[in-house]
Amino acid sequence: MSTKMLVMLLTVTISLSACGTFVPNLQELPGDDRDGMLLVHAVVDSIHCEVRNAVYSVIKNDLDASQYNGGVRHAKYLYDWAAQIGLTLQVEEKTTLNPTTAWSPPSALTSIFTLSGSGLLSTDATRIDKLNYYYTVKELYALGPCPTNFNPPHPLGSLLIQSDLKLNEWLSSQVLEVGTGDLSVPINVNSALKQNALSHEVKFEVVSTGSVTPAWKLRRVTINQTGAFFAATRDRTHDLLITFGPVDPKQKGSLAPTAQNLFLSSQFGIAVSNGVRNGILP
Repeated sequence: MSTKMLVMLLTVTISLSACGTFVPNLQELPGDDRDGMLLVHAVVDSIHCEVRNAVYSVIKNDLDASQYNGGVRHAKYLYDWAAQIGLTLQVEEKTTLNPTTAWSPPSALTSIFTLSGSGLLSTDATRIDKLNYYYTVKELYALGPCPTNFNPPHPLGSLLIQSDLKLNEWLSSQVLEVGTGDLSVPINVNSALKQNALSHEVKFEVVSTGSVTPAWKLRRVTINQTGAFFAATRDRTHDLLITFGPVDPKQKGSLAPTAQNLFLSSQFGIAVSNGVRNGILP
């Protein structure tokens, strides 16, 4: 391997992980703090737009269909509900340095003695950013659908931006279940059915890895003949949780208790899952 190629591979590998000794950036390289802020803003805008489109489409289709089925509406309950959204952006960077050597003494060819040595240095840095926000269905529907080809400016960094998160498909399927009688919904906020809630979770994980192993073989010493001398990993996990439920009549700006508890328990499940995957929890 030429020196030029070795330097290029080493540069690429380091750029993947920033060595794991600093707080990772949300944005991809090259980029700065401003790009990180633009990325978060674009993710929130994109999610808001998709939720807004899904709500508007479901309610509008229900209104149109009611003209042909005697005025019966199956999504009317949704208009008095709200959406609680939880967004988790996690980036983990790891670097491993593992040099190995083997030494043979200046002895006869029949000698079987060798001396080997190795070392291991590993660094790991994780960043977790969480955002929680709330919309009423009334305000989402009043905004109407997002403009066609809506695309907020953003750097590379998340598949939650301009991806089909299947929100329209999911919400439409819930309304269809109401129409068939398989799913019960609240008639008013004081009814026994006010406890109903709907939850949808989307997770994206993208992992980039790279390694480089320069090797030398001298007269009696060999260096880095096995394994990876330098390895780097950048793991991005972006998790979206959306819970629809009745508005709490006693506390405006919040979901009814059962819907709120469902949202909180789902967030707890996400945290535990990420902790187990990252080795933080057993």
